[in-house]
Amino acid sequence: MALITKAEAARVLGVTREAVYAAIRTNRLSVVRTGDGRELVNSSTMRDEWQRNTQKRIGRGPKPPAGTQEFTPLRPGEVEARLSRATSTASSPVSTDARLGQTNEVVPDYDTSRARTEHLKAELLELERQQKEKILVKAEEIETKWVEIITLARTKLLGIPTKAKQRIPDLDTDAISILDDIVRETLEDLSTTAADTDQAAA
Repeated sequence: MALITKAEAARVLGVTREAVYAAIRTNRLSVVRTGDGRELVNSSTMRDEWQRNTQKRIGRGPKPPAGTQEFTPLRPGEVEARLSRATSTASSPVSTDARLGQTNEVVPDYDTSRARTEHLKAELLELERQQKEKILVKAEEIETKWVEIITLARTKLLGIPTKAKQRIPDLDTDAISILDDIVRETLEDLSTTAADTDQAAA
């Protein structure tokens, strides 16, 4: 005897949860009370009870809440298929019950869509947590900081010939010019290497 929750019973029968609750309250659908006080539905007998005890004539039986659509019960043989799919959805990345919509696009079933949504929400919350804890930093902030560091380093390097002249008064103009050329060539080589690295990464 496979016991399932009331929500799972509603999904398998293709009706709203309110309809299942109403059937249980009016003794049209039996439940099994577990040791911890939960009320579960016997999936082996619930369909027979539902068809036997639920009114099907127009205007009779429980009505769905406003704004919701009442679903028709599943055909014989589909109960086990729904139960099997419900238990395997969590481990399956793509539902085997995907169907084609009117636009010919594959539309995943409700369980798969909900699992994907919850996964994306969890990832977003994790990113926000890491940002608040300074584990993650925005790429724009890193780029701005590096530009500041590189600009400062370039300014300091270009100032080496002037500082050398101040500390070594005997250096003539030619020596200062040569030193300035060496610094600028080094900066140009670094700039070329960085550009090549960016192109290779792209």
